Amino acid sequence: MNTKLSLILLASTIFLAGCERDRIRAICDNNPRLCANLHADGWCRFERSNLIRARYQQYTEPSDASHYALMTELVAYRNCLDPLMDIEYTDRHERKNDKVEAVLLVQDELAQLEQQSRHSDYPYLQLWHWQRHGDRQARSRFITQAERPEMQQPELQKALAALLVGRDKPAAEQALHRALGLYGKGQDIDSGIIADLINLYVGERRFEDAWIWTRVMSEFATGTGLNPARMDAYVRFSPEQQQQMQQQADSIVLRLKNGTYIRQ
Repeated sequence: MNTKLSLILLASTIFLAGCERDRIRAICDNNPRLCANLHADGWCRFERSNLIRARYQQYTEPSDASHYALMTELVAYRNCLDPLMDIEYTDRHERKNDKVEAVLLVQDELAQLEQQSRHSDYPYLQLWHWQRHGDRQARSRFITQAERPEMQQPELQKALAALLVGRDKPAAEQALHRALGLYGKGQDIDSGIIADLINLYVGERRFEDAWIWTRVMSEFATGTGLNPARMDAYVRFSPEQQQQMQQQADSIVLRLKNGTYIRQ
């Protein structure tokens, strides 16, 4: 990269950072209560900015989605500050105190938001209450709305499959295939969805399907140490069988990359 281009990129980065600071400052100037209980120094500034934006979004356009986003940013902010609680400051003890106060206040805010959203039909909030608090009613509501438009997200279908696999493996398998079919062309595919499919097939001794999807997995999980040959420990296929199955795997890979995957 030449010097001129490097300077242009650096200037652009500084400009964007400056604009971002100005936006956050404007939010705080116009809505002081959205920023009042947060720490003041430079630690965790990205998490703090994200939290302020999430608060502003929920304040100006309240919805289940913005409610969930705010809860997520509160957790990210708290988790960023938590390790700093054990740092002993020798000169400016107030720096530690305002972080402690901020953590306590965001925990209270999070608890209030969780209480308000306990009966929400928004799937991400239902999943939140099940995964973090073991709320079985939220789990049941999440499962029963599998076909709703709001559920047509890869990560939600993956979570649905995890809840179904112990009691309804065909439905879990369907959810995993649906998850893969929700990706568009060029999108990064969560290889964990494919791994869940492989585990399901191995558990049911469907080794041909497992072999095919292990080859598919190798296209989307490079650098993970995945060794497709390990499938030979379960069953061996003839060269002719492997050639036919490889063709199926190649077809699946092509459709996934093109965003046209539908289970056949």
